[in-house]
Amino acid sequence: MSAYSSTLYSVSLAGPTLFGPVISKAAEIASHSVQYGNNKYFVLLIITDGVITDQQETKDSIVRASDLPLSILIVGVGNADFTQMRILDADFGKRLESSTGRVATRDIVQFVPMREVQGGQVTVVQSLLEELPGQFLEYMRTRDIKPRPPQHASAPPAYPPPPPQL
Repeated sequence: MSAYSSTLYSVSLAGPTLFGPVISKAAEIASHSVQYGNNKYFVLLIITDGVITDQQETKDSIVRASDLPLSILIVGVGNADFTQMRILDADFGKRLESSTGRVATRDIVQFVPMREVQGGQVTVVQSLLEELPGQFLEYMRTRDIKPRPPQHASAPPAYPPPPPQL
């Protein structure tokens, strides 16, 4: 966080703020993983200072991605009006709906405005990660994916080897 804070003042941030293509690319990566039978779960972290300019494309991308092993964590920095971001984070029980009327199968977005947690007892990281375990478990349970049994490694050889017994 200190590296981010110190860097923030040496860069200039500019719009437009387009999430749709980034979310679609993350969904494509997750989809390929599923196609090849990899039991991996993906997390996309987006740090933004602006209002989304492709709101409908972003919603459509999120709804499509809601079937995939993917969670999207969004941190809002600065003083922008992040009302639209809260809509993406379906915390109030209303799941996102795409432009075609399809409803997201699950909530995969967690949005945290940095200004609301900065300096508080709960950190940005804690707030961001709050829903991730539930999102992960919901994905695994709905697909009946069970944890693999623990892999026990054989005991490493003793070095130096013990002397031969006579």
